[in-house]
This record gives sequence, C-alpha cells and structure tokens, in this order.
Amino acid sequence: MTEETKTTRKVQKIIVELSSGDETKIIAALKRVPHDGNYQVILPMLEILTKEPSSETRILLEKSLHNLNETNCVAPLIDALKNENLKSIRAEILTCIWQSGLDVSEDLEFLIQLSIDEDFMTAVEVMTIIDNMEGFPDDSLTNSIKLMDQALDANHENAKLLGNIRQILLEKLLD
Repeated sequence: MTEETKTTRKVQKIIVELSSGDETKIIAALKRVPHDGNYQVILPMLEILTKEPSSETRILLEKSLHNLNETNCVAPLIDALKNENLKSIRAEILTCIWQSGLDVSEDLEFLIQLSIDEDFMTAVEVMTIIDNMEGFPDDSLTNSIKLMDQALDANHENAKLLGNIRQILLEKLLD
C-alpha cells in the first residue's frame, strides 16, 4: 500500500467518524485530525459546529480549525463562507481564517461584501483578518474601498464599523 493510499484511507476514516453523529467517534476523530487530517476534513468539522457540540468537542474543533496552516485550506473555508447551510457560523469560519493566519488576499472583495451584507460579528471578523494581513493587490483594495463607500453612502446600520474597515483598507493601499 502506498503512502498516499494510507493517507487517503486515514482521511476517509476521519470524515466518516466526524459525520457519524456519535460523540465518542467524533472526539476520537478530532484527536487524529492534527496528525492525519487534511483540507478535506474542514467541511465535516464545520458541519459539527452548526449542531451545537459539547464543550469538549468544541474545544477540539477550535484547536484544529484555528491551526490550519496549509495553503490548500483557504479554498474550503471560502467555499464554506459561500455555503448557505453554514451561514449561522460565518463569523466562526472567519475566526478560523485569521487564527490560522491564512492568506485570503485574493478573496478580499468577497470578504468586504460579506462584511457589508452580514451581521456585526461577521464584519468584526473581516476587519480582524484585513488588519492582520499584508500583501493585498492594489486593485482589490481600491475596489473594496469603493464597495465600502457605497455602503456608507447608503447609511449602513454598521456604518461606524464599516468606516473603520474602510480606513484600514486605505492605510494598506497607501503603504
């Protein structure tokens, strides 16, 4: 059996156990995620978060989700933010991104639109990501500032927070 096949089987087993609904199996799988998991286990872990897990399960989930350090973890997280079934945990998904220090610079405009369209906590998490990241493309920063200007012109309910995000974007553009 090749090393790749072993890894695939380990990941598949983790996914099955995470999806089992059996807390004992879920906890066992979560304990193996740091060693045997990969980007494919992100969605099943996020789905568990939507089901109000026990405190032990939540701690293990956060430990794994806040330490994603592979670049191939970005796409599943951005996809999760677009998934309507995961809308209730968007702020938590954004926390995973900034806690893990993932580079989402290519998705800046999408994140800005989320901060405008979603609730206050989502906007706070987007602001944290932007504030802690470098290397945004100038055109994305410019377009994002324009999106913020439109939201502010429309007297957005989170205008003060969006104004702060706009200021951070402007500072990054001028750096």
